[in-house]
Amino acid sequence: GEALSRESEYSSNGFLHTVREISRSAPVRRAMAIGCALQAFQQLGGINTVMYYSTTMIKMAGISDDSLAIWLSCIPSFVNALFAFVSMVIIEKVPRRKLLLSTLLGTIIGLALLGGAYFSISKTTALVTSTNSTCPGSGTVILNCGACVSNSDCVFCSTDKSSEGRCILPTVSDNCTEPDMKYMAQDVCYSPYSWTIIAAMVFYIAMFATGIGTLAWTINSEIYPMWVRGYALSISTMTNWLFNLLIAFTFLDLTRILTKKTFRYGAFWLYTGITVVGWIIFYFKLPETRGVPLERVEQLFS
Repeated sequence: GEALSRESEYSSNGFLHTVREISRSAPVRRAMAIGCALQAFQQLGGINTVMYYSTTMIKMAGISDDSLAIWLSCIPSFVNALFAFVSMVIIEKVPRRKLLLSTLLGTIIGLALLGGAYFSISKTTALVTSTNSTCPGSGTVILNCGACVSNSDCVFCSTDKSSEGRCILPTVSDNCTEPDMKYMAQDVCYSPYSWTIIAAMVFYIAMFATGIGTLAWTINSEIYPMWVRGYALSISTMTNWLFNLLIAFTFLDLTRILTKKTFRYGAFWLYTGITVVGWIIFYFKLPETRGVPLERVEQLFS
């Protein structure tokens, strides 16, 4: 009918004509703002930090065995796939807005738990003694193994992974060569709370995959009128990948800027704050789209 005729007209007139029409249509502009915001906050919640750097994150939690860390890194991918299926099952049974806001709140809690888990680990590694420690600040500024190995010039050595030890410079002749010094940490320190990282990752990814991980795409497919749908979906998809690139490029720098590089709680607490902003925006601006025909979507944003 009219919608198909309008779509055909704009397609034949080219991209610039469609852009001009978008700029003149306040409902379409609002819909595109919400659609792009959904894609942006999907990435700004740090999901691909967890997916791309899962092995590194697990090792930084105190699991030094490379093989075990790689196997454990399969868990986030499995959970992501499993709860994407859960979302597919319930998405037509629960209002879109309610599902998004509730799971996004869970995502916020998951991110805060990830930051809290890293913070706990940073405080529970083996203590550093100032006796025979040669790394500057040992026993004063450097109080535990985590603080020791966060300095790339220092290593931690002790009788075992949980005992008090020394923070030393690797160039020191005695290094960790004494017979009773059987444990040495250069990048990763043991913590009894390493498992909390896995638990927090599972909860975070479950909430993300059930909610904004799938709903960002679903809602974007429902909020644009036919005549602009192709262009709008392309722009929102481009937004997703631009913010994906931003997060991937900045994560490691954030860990250095916000907190000591061995423990990443600063970055995850930043993602928590950003996701809270997203929740507030969607609470006030996102309409319910389930069951709304495409011919009437412009009315949602009038």
